[in-house]
Amino acid sequence: MYVITVDFEYNKEQYMAKGLKKNLINDSTIELLSRFEILRNLSHEELKTLLRGKETSYEARIAKLIRFEPEETVIREGDFDSWSFWIVTGSYNIVIADTVIATLNVPGEIFGEMSVLDGIPRTASVVAVKEGICLGIDMSILTNLDDEYIVHIITSGFKQKKMERLNLTHLQVVKEKQAIDSRYTTLLKLEKDLKKREDALAQKEEMLYKKEQELIKREIAMMKLDSYD
Repeated sequence: MYVITVDFEYNKEQYMAKGLKKNLINDSTIELLSRFEILRNLSHEELKTLLRGKETSYEARIAKLIRFEPEETVIREGDFDSWSFWIVTGSYNIVIADTVIATLNVPGEIFGEMSVLDGIPRTASVVAVKEGICLGIDMSILTNLDDEYIVHIITSGFKQKKMERLNLTHLQVVKEKQAIDSRYTTLLKLEKDLKKREDALAQKEEMLYKKEQELIKREIAMMKLDSYD
């Protein structure tokens, strides 16, 4: 197994050091990657160009197959880097403030692209649950690839993915607002029903008070009559 332990303080070598041997980038791997979202728009030859570049140490960093060990951190919350990832194999926990909020395990799922596109620090950590492999792309040097079409496909694909997630977030916000409005309407109805019951109870209490006062008056009148006798 080819594994090199690296310090996860961000630097340009961290993911390069963990790249799998080139003989794993074969026709089967290329066929698998070609089914992934965004990458499906690239031919097999273009995927090979993306992965292998011109075989230079600099350009080879643009896209790498990276193996992660169980419990190894792929992305650390608060860090700032320019890598985005596709899951090839394995399962990965999304962690915020030491709490697992989701798990990704579907080949082709993308993670890490939102912070890269927005130019902000990582909003969550991603930790490998078990040994797995990801395709990582360094977006900061993608434009150095000598193929404008590949660069265009990937950058526009990421932007489209961002819009889809923003639209999904918007829909979730709308649904949550509708649910809150529905609960608020229900609470208003319950409040009105409670007010009616309180008013009805108040009316009964008032009637009972009046009857009680009438009884007291009658008793006083009876006592007066008895005193005359």
